[in-house]
This record gives sequence, C-alpha cells and structure tokens, in this order.
Amino acid sequence: MIRTPDRETVVVFRGHPMKAEMVHELLKGHEIISFINNELMGSIAPWQVSAGGFQPVEIVINKKDELKAISLIEEFQSAT
Repeated sequence: MIRTPDRETVVVFRGHPMKAEMVHELLKGHEIISFINNELMGSIAPWQVSAGGFQPVEIVINKKDELKAISLIEEFQSAT
C-alpha cells in the first residue's frame, strides 16, 4: 500500500480517558475525524497499556489534519 497524507495517521494527544474524550469531542466539533485508542483499558487498567499508567489513552487522526488539531488541542489545554 502506498502511504499518502490522506491515509497516514498520527497520534495528537495522550492522556487521561476523560480528557481524551473532551479532546475527541472538540475535534469532532471542528470536523476532524478522530479515534480513541485504549479507551476501555486506559480506564480500568491503565498500567497495562502504558508504563506506570501514565497517559494511557491516545487520540489518533488523519495526518492531513495534524496542524489544525494540534492548534485546537493547545488552545484547549491552555484554557483548562
């Protein structure tokens, strides 16, 4: 398979499950398709998906939306 920017994915956020859900909704509100990795296991057994249970949940998006998403996430984090 040929990797093109519209087929590549990138992790734009790692953190607590509740905060990841807020970021997911923020991105969805700005028409950026995102997926949450480790949502369930990050909630019940975070130490099994990341070392020490630190930042167990990831938000994954399409590479082409990376700059817009990072800008939105930085704005969100500075406001919270």
